[in-house]
Amino acid sequence: MVNRMLEQRVRDLAAKSPSGSLEERRRTLRKSLGLEPMPPRTELNAQVTGILMRDGYRIDKLRYESRPRVLVTAHLYRPEGEGKWPVILRPHGHWDHKKSARIVQAGAIGLALAGFATLAIDSPGVSWDDNPQNERREMGPHDDWFLSMGMPVLGVYVWDVLRGLDYLETRTELDTTKVGITGASGGGATAMYAFALDDRIAAAVPVVSVASLEMNPNLGCLCNHLPDLMANGDRSDVLGMRAPNGAVMVLAAEVDEEFPIEGHLRTEEKLKRIYRHHRCEHKVRFERFWGGHDYNRRMREAALAFFTEHLRGAKPAPYLPESRPLFDGILNPYPTGTEDPTNPALLVTESHERSTRSFRELLGTALAEPYPEPLNSEPRVMSWRRYGNLLDVRPGAIVAIHDSTVENPKEAGSIVLPIEEVDQRLCIMLGLSMAELFGQLLHTFLPGGPEGWEVAGAGIAGDALTSMIASVRTLVSTPEAPPKLIVAEGPVASLAARFLARYRPDLDVQATHLWTSWREALDQNIRQNAQPNARYLDWV
Repeated sequence: MVNRMLEQRVRDLAAKSPSGSLEERRRTLRKSLGLEPMPPRTELNAQVTGILMRDGYRIDKLRYESRPRVLVTAHLYRPEGEGKWPVILRPHGHWDHKKSARIVQAGAIGLALAGFATLAIDSPGVSWDDNPQNERREMGPHDDWFLSMGMPVLGVYVWDVLRGLDYLETRTELDTTKVGITGASGGGATAMYAFALDDRIAAAVPVVSVASLEMNPNLGCLCNHLPDLMANGDRSDVLGMRAPNGAVMVLAAEVDEEFPIEGHLRTEEKLKRIYRHHRCEHKVRFERFWGGHDYNRRMREAALAFFTEHLRGAKPAPYLPESRPLFDGILNPYPTGTEDPTNPALLVTESHERSTRSFRELLGTALAEPYPEPLNSEPRVMSWRRYGNLLDVRPGAIVAIHDSTVENPKEAGSIVLPIEEVDQRLCIMLGLSMAELFGQLLHTFLPGGPEGWEVAGAGIAGDALTSMIASVRTLVSTPEAPPKLIVAEGPVASLAARFLARYRPDLDVQATHLWTSWREALDQNIRQNAQPNARYLDWV
């Protein structure tokens, strides 16, 4: 039941467009990405470690530092001959061989042969790409719950991409007044956020990545779950930040469970409405393709036509054919025109040259140098009653709570917090630790909680959620009186009690675990207590 409530909360926020000025909304997005304030543009220490000459194009093997001692590796595909070549930034999704994957090679080669310089940038860290070709694995794993505290993977990648554009501005043969960006899956999400934040990028083509969260609030890989993501509205709202100046084309697949076609159609509808308001609906285009989660040849040809129109001023066209057959994606993965992704010649660095700071080191710096804002508790409480009624509990003057991992709770009738059953990914998107979520639910449904919210359903006795509150017993017979004392057992229950006490200042707390900072909570390595965007919040 709690997970259903969380999902519905995400859907509701996705359906409600965020308010505020463009700069206020960008600041909110930067906070979700861990980029508020933007990191300083330090020395790139860029180096081309080699050049691969190919038929009609060349590949510059590039390394640079997006932050001091943060190594980024990339391939710059440059057309043959002389020119002022328009630029395409090419972040990628969770492909096995990152920038060297055939699906990435094919897109970059096709663009280079059409006269666009294309920068294919390795994503930071390691996920499905745990192999010798991963030149950035030393940054650490993507599936680290604690990165939501202020250093999310996608935020690191967005900054890597924007610093890559800074480097391209130093190349005299490139026209960085004409910049586009495209990527599929996680690369599409990266493209969307970079496009929203940087006005230098004139056109974006996110692929199989921007389905509306109204239709599917689940985002698969943990690294896609940005802290407090829903403060930014839906994906259409993020892309719409660039109206009326930026041009957007959305490419969707018919058979894609994580990014369903229905969700993409909803994004199209909402995005066109935003651009229509600015009288520039012609800058939005939507295309759907048969097949699954992919960036196949037909998709690439649609993107090529779009970039040619919006970066070169050509007449609109639905597709521009690639000049030679290339790798055609998952449905037809023949290797024509691309090379073995494990080819050592594609490596930018040798293994001994890959020293870099890790995600955790960057997070430690962020928490040590925070930008805290007052944790105004009451405005953070969400309207949970509109999504259901957890039970009409009347516990009396004392409430006892304990983590579900506590085998023999000391207090009889203690409320069980199901910390292993709640979907923490949804909590992160709402800007909540699991502890804060439980604190809010207790505040909402215990006597003395906030009033005036619509109750969407009746009590749910018999539902699995009763494991949280059904065990409450009346300890002192004061049916309508709010509790005076909360007794917490376990680390998550202890932090939940602290949140509850913030909502109810007259409530006394007895807890088994005490900390004095978010860093101390992090050091305990209890993922349910990872507070999203902790670097921006005062300690509870």
